Amino acid sequence: MPRGLNHDSWHVKTYYQTFTYGIDMILKQIHNISLALLLICSSCIDTKVDSIFINLEHAESSINYSSIFERVEYINLDAGEECLLSGIKKIYFDSDTLIFQDSKNEGVFVFNLKDHKLVSHINRIGQGPEEYHKDNAIAVDSTSNLIHIYDMMNFKVNVYTYKGEYAYSYKIEYFMRDFAWMDNQLLIIQPCINKVYKRNGVWLYNPIENQESLLLEHDGDDQSFEFMSTYIEQSGNKIYYYDRNDDCIYLINNKSISRLYKIDLKQKVPLDIRTASNQNPKDLNMKSMMFDFVPSPHSVLLCYFMFGEKENPYRYVLINSKTKETTIFKKFINDMDDILSADNKIFCINDQSWCRLSQQSEDSETVQLQIMYLKDQFVHH
Repeated sequence: MPRGLNHDSWHVKTYYQTFTYGIDMILKQIHNISLALLLICSSCIDTKVDSIFINLEHAESSINYSSIFERVEYINLDAGEECLLSGIKKIYFDSDTLIFQDSKNEGVFVFNLKDHKLVSHINRIGQGPEEYHKDNAIAVDSTSNLIHIYDMMNFKVNVYTYKGEYAYSYKIEYFMRDFAWMDNQLLIIQPCINKVYKRNGVWLYNPIENQESLLLEHDGDDQSFEFMSTYIEQSGNKIYYYDRNDDCIYLINNKSISRLYKIDLKQKVPLDIRTASNQNPKDLNMKSMMFDFVPSPHSVLLCYFMFGEKENPYRYVLINSKTKETTIFKKFINDMDDILSADNKIFCINDQSWCRLSQQSEDSETVQLQIMYLKDQFVHH
């Protein structure tokens, strides 16, 4: 027994030490459990989002640029005679670099934003180790200045520098509809089209460590029919994803996913038509599907394609994220200048601006982009 303590006091002190040690252990366990629950909850999907009803029959004829945009500016890119850009499927703005994926499989074009010159044209079609069968989707790693090109036929991704030099390749065992590069991982998008694709959802994949982390998964019927141009839009480290299974738009950020909007479209194509192997045009008449979307911090612009509408099949829907109010219209009117747009596609540059491809002549060696700067209410509340 320690000197200076009698038998009873020694037991009291020993009991106190044991008790306080037990309390400390319990508190540590509570802290660890709380931390684990916090991490789990941070990756859960927030389902408390009210549906937004949309009836495309209530579309106004048009809306002016000036009601949404503060101003427009233009970037004229010196494409040269060798540039065969036919349209834009995807666009990425780096700090000093602009990257296009051509809409008709003419490859990937890289421009320098300082002098507006063409840096490289990546179009290595073939079966060699540095080639690909088709550029089904691309993702950009702006930190390392690398472009990832997905070849669905060969289940691989080829990686090239901005200068068009081959860097490396890696195999991928998934079918991907689209993908992005974030936090040194692939964000893989695969909405189920048929059972051949096996997976149906969104997940993160580290190709170096061969590890994956599921973000969103669906267990529903095959939807053989789709009509979509855009699955994801990227703004900095944020990725917006439209999920065709549940007509929702999600925000993916910091390896977590949250639901921003849930759409209840009156003209939605019924599930039995979506799942049919062949669609009767009569069943699709005056039905609609999401064709495109472009986000901002406090709004989103949806673009729908109306089947059976011959004159102008497109319908736009602008949604206020705070009030959930909708503005539905058939076309944009550029009331700021006389420059026409090449098509209906609108792309997200960042939280403050969108862009479109301007109309140009076939023999033009210049590619013009229209930069549209959003008004403050669409960026800040």
